[in-house]
Amino acid sequence: MTRVIPKVIYRLSFPFTLLLPLLVGCGWEKPEAIQQAYKDLPEAIDFNYHVKPILSDKCFACHGPDAANQEADLRLDLEEFAYAALKSNSGHYAIVPGKPGKSEVVNRILTEDKELMMPPPESNLSLSTSEIATLTKWIEQGAKYKPHWSFIPPKMPKIPEIEDKSWAKNEIDHFVAAKLKTHKQSPSTKASKETLIRRVSFDLTGLPPSLEEIEAFVANDAPDAYERLVDRLLASSAYGERMAADWMDVARYADSDGYLDDKHRDFSPYRDWVIRAFNKNMSYEQFITWQLAGDLVENPTQESILATAFNRLHKKNSEAGIVFEEYRAEYVADRTSTVGKAVMGLSMECARCHDHKYDPISQKDFYQLSAFFNSTNELGTAVYGPGQVPGPALLLTNEEQDKLLEYIDSQIKSKKEHLEDLRKANPEVPESLNAKSILTKVRTDLSTKISAAYNFDKLIPGDKKTSFTSPGNSAQAGSVLIKEPVIKEGVKGKGIFINDFTTLSLPEKVGWFDQTDPFSVSLSVFPDTLYNEAVLFTHCEDIRLGLKGYSLFLEENKLNFIIAYSWPDNAIQVKTVDPIPVKEWTNLSITYDGLGKADGIGIYLNGEKVPVTVSADNIYKSILFKPDIHTYGFRGFVLGVRDKMKTFLNGGLDELKIYNQELSALEVLFEANPQKATALLSKSEDPEARQIIADYLFNASNTQAKQLKNSLNNLRKERAKTTTDIKEIMVMGDLEQPRPTFILDRGMYNAPTEQVEPGIPETVLPYDEKLPKNRLGLAKWFFDPKNPLTARVFINRIWQMHFGKGLVVTSDDFGNQGSLPTHPELLDWLAVQFRESGWDIKKMHKLIVMSATYRQSSKYSPDLLEKDPDNLLLARGPSFRMTAEMVRDNALAISGLLVHNTSSESAYPYQPEGLWDEISTKSWRYKYLQEPGEGLYKRSLYTIWKRTSGPPSMMIFDVGDRAECKVRRTETSTPLQALVLLNDPQYVEAARVAAEKLIKKYKPQEQLAKAFILSTGRQADTQELEIIEQFYQEEEERFSQNIGDAMAYLSTGSKPVDESLDPVKVASLATVINGIMNTTDGYTIR
Repeated sequence: MTRVIPKVIYRLSFPFTLLLPLLVGCGWEKPEAIQQAYKDLPEAIDFNYHVKPILSDKCFACHGPDAANQEADLRLDLEEFAYAALKSNSGHYAIVPGKPGKSEVVNRILTEDKELMMPPPESNLSLSTSEIATLTKWIEQGAKYKPHWSFIPPKMPKIPEIEDKSWAKNEIDHFVAAKLKTHKQSPSTKASKETLIRRVSFDLTGLPPSLEEIEAFVANDAPDAYERLVDRLLASSAYGERMAADWMDVARYADSDGYLDDKHRDFSPYRDWVIRAFNKNMSYEQFITWQLAGDLVENPTQESILATAFNRLHKKNSEAGIVFEEYRAEYVADRTSTVGKAVMGLSMECARCHDHKYDPISQKDFYQLSAFFNSTNELGTAVYGPGQVPGPALLLTNEEQDKLLEYIDSQIKSKKEHLEDLRKANPEVPESLNAKSILTKVRTDLSTKISAAYNFDKLIPGDKKTSFTSPGNSAQAGSVLIKEPVIKEGVKGKGIFINDFTTLSLPEKVGWFDQTDPFSVSLSVFPDTLYNEAVLFTHCEDIRLGLKGYSLFLEENKLNFIIAYSWPDNAIQVKTVDPIPVKEWTNLSITYDGLGKADGIGIYLNGEKVPVTVSADNIYKSILFKPDIHTYGFRGFVLGVRDKMKTFLNGGLDELKIYNQELSALEVLFEANPQKATALLSKSEDPEARQIIADYLFNASNTQAKQLKNSLNNLRKERAKTTTDIKEIMVMGDLEQPRPTFILDRGMYNAPTEQVEPGIPETVLPYDEKLPKNRLGLAKWFFDPKNPLTARVFINRIWQMHFGKGLVVTSDDFGNQGSLPTHPELLDWLAVQFRESGWDIKKMHKLIVMSATYRQSSKYSPDLLEKDPDNLLLARGPSFRMTAEMVRDNALAISGLLVHNTSSESAYPYQPEGLWDEISTKSWRYKYLQEPGEGLYKRSLYTIWKRTSGPPSMMIFDVGDRAECKVRRTETSTPLQALVLLNDPQYVEAARVAAEKLIKKYKPQEQLAKAFILSTGRQADTQELEIIEQFYQEEEERFSQNIGDAMAYLSTGSKPVDESLDPVKVASLATVINGIMNTTDGYTIR
């Protein structure tokens, strides 16, 4: 008895309308086409390797991990959901293990009803007969789910036995040979020695071998000649540069910020650190740990902290008017995505706004991971004044500077201790206290310390009706300029009240103090309301320049005093615990001892010292204004309205006084309330009063203490002078209290929802609760032996360096949308080897290049090319185009122009004139500093990298734009690449210098053959030699007829022409060399 599917049309009133099952007598009958397709399927269907790729491509967009976009409340990525009863019909199931006929998935993919079929026609997706058969057979075999292959920890697989053991050089070859056997293929013959030395030289150093090195290797018949070559290359300093060139893409290294302004910053010390780390063969575990958390390791060093610059290489916006928190959130998201891709090989960025559509990574997972990077002591501000960088920052001292600073610090410490000993030894208060004489001395001292005083009682109209001047009460200062004031009754006489246009500007240099100078400021204020944020006075630059200087703000009417070089990191910041009252006058005083610590700041209200909290206590550079192209002039000491700062609107100001010394508590009290000061002197029995009197007398009368303070201030000035000119670099440094992290709705900085703690995607590996929930704990999690990704991801990238593509071709995506490994057992074996080697990178390079697989010839037969065009089986040696850096460095190396780096700063090689001028009209726009000399010939790794205008010739050869983390470049082939090689001065000059070198060293009959070997690494065959000889003759004839053309061609470039040589012969040979460099053999690693 047979039943067929009835022709019933179900309108989709529910998201997942059900089909009636196809029943067949005593079982389910497969359609004929599916039965036929079964014959070509593997005997056992594996979920990861056969089923999941189909589901990921065709089903997960609607039935995957992304809860917000799931149709019919159905998930097919996890068995507990796929096996469950359908919510729209509890009697039916999407998948019934072992029963395709009762599985709605099968019914849906077999129906021809467009209203019911899956995938739906409007998705423009469809399943092939083979894919339908695969899904059906998998369900028939029990529909066994597995964790995603890359989330299963690698285990040491058994080494396959192979028939031709003589071919294998190491275990790699066993895995490859076994795979080839299953596909009825054999390995290729061994590459020639010429090919091999060129291949391994480029792979390990990024540079070609010299003619002499090729000839020596070819002539060396020693059994270990190749291994010794490999060891020499791995020991070369060029190895570190080769590795660093790839890592710069991963780290999104650039010498500028990006965005519209694209201001420059110097991260070259980080690049140098990467090179050193690779050359020292730093373990991969330490390499990553230092970059993620070098500031958190035990006993951090300058080197370990420098490594954390990796996290600060993101783009940075310095445009006016940006919302700082928006970009701070952007930077945190960038770090999260970068670590996800660089270390985990996952597209974490796809879960920033919603759950990942394909991988089991929720939006919550993204923000839990971001919480590790969310507590950096930064605000999203762009700080770009002279020598400034947004904190946290590392002072890049050398050994000599370290010794000098250590000496100064020891002297400061010694004098501070001496001063404290003096204070303790000094008698507190004389038995016979003469209050009147003390008050007289206080009054006298204050008069000598004051540098400016304004009571605003006398206002002199200016040229404009809205501006006034008010003379100071002190002879040392001029008048204050007041624009558009509101004049009301002040605390004494007149007061200035602030509207939307009121400004008070003190004369130039009034209040001009460095962070090494003691000073004090007092001011009476009248808050009109509770201010969320308002500026009271500033003697600083804009927030975009790090509030460099000193300034006083209100936050919820609490006083917030800042002394900063680059706020918030290189700064001192203290806040009062309690707010000042509204609608009444309060006299406030700020005192500072000039010793560069928060405990040297005193805040007083109406003469009484008040408690404060410390938000920052780390200042070490001069805060004095220093102009450059990015500063906007200095406004001096300003009160009232200031652009880009919230105004003290409707608030009142009066009785401003500035002192060039730190005032004692008694002096502050006397200035604020003489009656209270007099009363305090009469309470000499009160312990608190005695301490205030004792402090004043010690500071005012102890000559030795005064001398020590002067010495301390001089030492601090010397220290600030030393540190101010030392370069800094952005690094990591966390707040004392972690910043709360929230899931951001659709990734919007101003739409926080649920608060989360630091964490990771649990589907990869649960976070060990014993680990600290900071970046160091995260690094330890990455290198947990059970972590399934870390070793696989990086060893795959090493394989990619040698074969042009990884064993997982999508080296940037080990998730569901990524490629499956072509050799899964080999990948796992390499991953375990890497981990058990102590994460030894050089050892893994050597293991790979010593294999017979690597040493195969890259030549192929038409049959092999048809069966395996991408060499996924590894039946032949690697063959791929050089990277952009190698193309240029190759030309420099073979010509002898290549300069080995002598300084870390980025270089300015040849570039079309005026290119940078076209991308900005700003008055401060950067000039391209190309000039004759070594900078033209450094390795491409050191080329200046401007984000809005990357190196043009390298960009044409597919180098990334460094806007984000990249672990795999897209490779293109365009006519522009040929035009670059033929016309770029770098290549024309290199060809000319190479020709001069060959002409001087070899006989005429040898020069063309040597030119070919130099450019391709191998000898030319007869036909090739005939072609280049003919080319040379044609060029020689052309240049002989017009020597002017030869001279013009040879004049390209900065290096002087060798006038002792025949220009016709040099030009002819140079064009031949240039032509060879432009061939496939010239720029391909085979």
